[in-house]
Amino acid sequence: MEGSLVETNSILEAGSVLPPGRRIPTGEIWAGNPARYVRQLTYDEIKEIPLLAMAINDLMQSHFSEFLPYSTVYLEVEKLKKSLGIPI
Repeated sequence: MEGSLVETNSILEAGSVLPPGRRIPTGEIWAGNPARYVRQLTYDEIKEIPLLAMAINDLMQSHFSEFLPYSTVYLEVEKLKKSLGIPI
């Protein structure tokens, strides 16, 4: 939430809500609603954070096409591209 901070090499678990102004220090894992301290991360877990971030990003990219835009403007763009002979 507003004014909260998740420092480098720390984890806020999915679905957790960090209250306004709260700070998660480096090397800690927090979870829950509201988020609470769970434990210190191990050295091996900290080293895996970049790999985890890339895996989450890849997963997001694979699911990105499943969600439609907020409006139907994309339908008009597709019609225009088709009428101009531009590949969709």
